[in-house]
Amino acid sequence: MKARFIALCSMLALVGSISIAFAQDPTAAERILTDSFDGGARTCGSPTPTADEMHAVQRQVDHWLRTYGQTAAVGGQIKVAFHVIYGRNNEGNIPQSQVQAQVDHLNTTFAGTGYTFVLASTDRTFNAQWFTMTPQTNKETQAKNALAISPATRLNLYTCKPGQNLLGWAYYPNSFPETDKRHGVVVHYGSVPGGYMSAYNQGDTATHEVGHYLGLYHTFQGGCVAPGDYVDDTPYEATAYTGNQCSLVRDTCPSQPGNDPITNYMDYSYDVCLTNFTAGQDARMDAIVPVYRPSLLNAAAVAPVLAGGPSSVLDAGVVSFAGAVPNPARGSADLVFSLPKTAKVSLALYTVSGRKVATMIDETREAGAHTVRLERGNLGAGTYFAQLVVDGVRHSRTVILN
Repeated sequence: MKARFIALCSMLALVGSISIAFAQDPTAAERILTDSFDGGARTCGSPTPTADEMHAVQRQVDHWLRTYGQTAAVGGQIKVAFHVIYGRNNEGNIPQSQVQAQVDHLNTTFAGTGYTFVLASTDRTFNAQWFTMTPQTNKETQAKNALAISPATRLNLYTCKPGQNLLGWAYYPNSFPETDKRHGVVVHYGSVPGGYMSAYNQGDTATHEVGHYLGLYHTFQGGCVAPGDYVDDTPYEATAYTGNQCSLVRDTCPSQPGNDPITNYMDYSYDVCLTNFTAGQDARMDAIVPVYRPSLLNAAAVAPVLAGGPSSVLDAGVVSFAGAVPNPARGSADLVFSLPKTAKVSLALYTVSGRKVATMIDETREAGAHTVRLERGNLGAGTYFAQLVVDGVRHSRTVILN
């Protein structure tokens, strides 16, 4: 039986024309392919995490589930910073109607998960080099360094015309600190609703990549071998389905229960076939986001503290936790939060595996802005998370110590 959850979903470095044979041959990811999508099967690309990385994240997910339970829903509003990158002759400069349609489609496909999306900003950039960027290249680094907006509090969504036959990619929640500009989602401009790719023009490429961004594996991850994609209610699948026969009964893992989940957003089917996330996938996102993307949801309340510093006063009635200032920090850092009324407050620091390493306060605090010093002491370099509990309600922020 599969392990229930894992926070780090491994997007295979899939490039080129995907076939069933390719899906069974991970070494094919090293091939050098063409410079633009040629209408073949759905493809996405990102470094495959190591077994140690996956194991570390699973420990953290298990800790979250033990603490809050499988039914502890997270959800919340995700603000989207939309970046339209276009090339020569205005290629890829999609109209605002398609930008909004893509955000609307995310709301449609994530309906029922508790996650909603709102367009916070749109910018347009002509750059012929960035237009054909691929993962982990100088082009990608330059584009994201120039364009990314507050990666911890915004989903940065880029449209362009990726090279290497890619439809899109995303990095996983624990790949980098939440403030790192490499985070975000990149999709082919032809895949947004109304785009020119007939098989992939309903917007599900972005849905698929946001699933990765929030921590989901492909449904065919691991093939027929346990633990597969680490979600109990997605049947094992030996290879990706890449067609449009939506009612097809396909069972590539006959030794395991269930038929292939070819209608799941994390498979490679044509957009017309994709209809669902499972309850297990939803629960896994809920276990990942609070730990690795704690600043992402409902981010508007955090922004005034980050902009104004410890003396800022937030909107009445809002508890806000800005996290560490500075972050990353080499020595000590200030943990900044604001209370709308007098409340019982505790503030503690945890490792990513869930072990408490410091308790800063556990007392009643008055309304207003507060700053608590975190002393580095014997703490090693790495990623931690600070948990603020106000009258029993938990707020988490990532803390990076260099």
